[in-house]
Amino acid sequence: MHEIHLERFDLNLLLLFDTLMRERHAGRAGEALGLTQPAVSHALTRLRQLLDDPLFIKHAKGMRPTPRAEALAGPIASALRLLRAALNEEQPFDPAQSKRTIAIGGSDYIDFALMPKLLPSIREAAPGFNVRLRSVSQETVSQELRRREIDIAIGPVAAAPEGVELTPLFTERLVLIARLGHPALRKNLTPEIFAGLQHLLVSPRGDPFGLVDRALREAGLSRRVAITVPHFFAAPFIIGATDLVALLVERVARRLAQAAGISVHEQPIAIPPWTIGVAHLPDALSDPAIKWLVRKICAVSSEI
Repeated sequence: MHEIHLERFDLNLLLLFDTLMRERHAGRAGEALGLTQPAVSHALTRLRQLLDDPLFIKHAKGMRPTPRAEALAGPIASALRLLRAALNEEQPFDPAQSKRTIAIGGSDYIDFALMPKLLPSIREAAPGFNVRLRSVSQETVSQELRRREIDIAIGPVAAAPEGVELTPLFTERLVLIARLGHPALRKNLTPEIFAGLQHLLVSPRGDPFGLVDRALREAGLSRRVAITVPHFFAAPFIIGATDLVALLVERVARRLAQAAGISVHEQPIAIPPWTIGVAHLPDALSDPAIKWLVRKICAVSSEI
C-alpha cells in the first residue's frame, strides 16, 4: 500500500484538488485560484505522484475524477472548511473582497424563480464571487454535496435526502393555465370537468403520469395527457396556442402569462403547496462564504 507522508503535502495542492472537483476543468480551476495553466499542470502532477493515482482523466468536456478522487473529495472539502473556519474565526467575512467560487445545485425552476433576484444581489455585494449553477436531481443531490460538486442545493424540502441540513425559503403551489378565452373556463371548473379536458404535462422523462394523476385516481377520476414536454418553459406558450390546459407552478405561470397569452386560475384538485429550501452538509456553515450565501438566499427569497 502506498504510504502518504503529510510532511510532503503543500496545502495549495489540496486547494487545487478541491477546485478541480468543483470545476472539472483545469483552465477554470486555474482561473479560480489565480494560477497559470503550466502551474496547474505542475501542481496536479505533484498531487498525482503523492497520491499514486491519476485523480482526474481528460475527456471532451474537461476532466473526470477517478474513483480515488471521488472518495477523497468529501473528506478534503470538510477539512478545508474546518481550516477556513479556524483561520477566519477572528476575522469577519468580507464579501466585497472574496474571490470564492460557489456551486449551487438546483433545477430550471430555481434558475427561473430565484436566480434573477439572487444573482444581481450577489453581484452587488460580492463582485468577486463566481457562481456555478448546476442541474441536480433528488437521486443525485446527496452524492454531489459529498463529492463537493456543489456547495449547496435549492429545491423542495420534502425531496431532500437524509444527512443534510435544511433551511426553508418559500412555498410554492400549482395553478391551472389555459389560453385566453378558453371555453371550459367560462363556468365553474369542477374536478370532473377538469379531468375531461386534454392536458399538457411537464415531465422530464416523458412519463405521462404525475402528481395530478395520483390525486385524480384517489377521486375516482382520470385524464388524458395529450402532450408531455421535458421543460416548464415551453409549456405556457404551447398552452397559449392550443385548447390544452396544464398545471404549472404559480411563480412561473404568472411571470410568463402575458408573454404566452394565457390566463391563470385556481385548480380544482386537492394538491397541497410545498416548501422550497436550501440544503447543505452539516459542516458547510463553518465556511463563512457559504454561511453568508445562505443568509443572502434567505433574504432574497422573502421578496419573491
